[in-house]
Amino acid sequence: MYSNTLQSIAAGYLISSILVLNLRLRWQFMVTAALLLLYWGLLALVPVPGQAEGHFGQQDNLAIYLDKLILGHFKDQTNPPYTWILSSMAFGAMVMMGVFAGRLLRSNLGPLRKVLILLASGAACLIVGWTWGLIFPIIKHIFTSSMVLYAGGWSLLLLGVFYLVIDVLRLRRWSIFFVVIGMNAIAVYMATHVFDFRSLGDIFVRGLSKWTGDWHDFVRAVAGFAILWLILFYLYRKKTFIKV
Repeated sequence: MYSNTLQSIAAGYLISSILVLNLRLRWQFMVTAALLLLYWGLLALVPVPGQAEGHFGQQDNLAIYLDKLILGHFKDQTNPPYTWILSSMAFGAMVMMGVFAGRLLRSNLGPLRKVLILLASGAACLIVGWTWGLIFPIIKHIFTSSMVLYAGGWSLLLLGVFYLVIDVLRLRRWSIFFVVIGMNAIAVYMATHVFDFRSLGDIFVRGLSKWTGDWHDFVRAVAGFAILWLILFYLYRKKTFIKV
């Protein structure tokens, strides 16, 4: 079944790996832009049987039509459904944005110049993505090209800010909370699909419901996350990192 975030990441990695291993940097930029433009063109100009072209609704767009046609009953069962096969073009473009950011950080440019490029690139992607979204809506469920640029723009801005604070200014002590999670990100993702950490947290906070009222679901979530984080912290201290 092709209906999972890890599978979309795998598709993006496959596309980006082919580009990185076989093309020069200039061509990588050009192909990435072409993927976004081609995905837009297909969704905007190719009609779905029974519908005119340019539909981006939950059940009447080309991406969901191809998923139904090719995957059949193995397609995404969520409502509204996510799209996968045609959207892989956008997944690849999103991963390539990360590739370009990584190349920048590994380059010989000065730290402040790297920060400026990241911030400027992020702002540019935000502006282009938002503007493009006026005619090609920003829709996560079909991973539109405008959504790739808009979400990628925020990611570049945040990367620039964190790079400035952590690597340039070397203000690092506060980041341990996030490092513990990031070093075992795959473990976090899989564990939350196997164990109900909220139920484990209920052991400690169930009796607080009469005092927390409408906030009790939030308290449960915090308690469950705290248990998960402590497990990850233990793994971090033991230098046990689960990777693929």
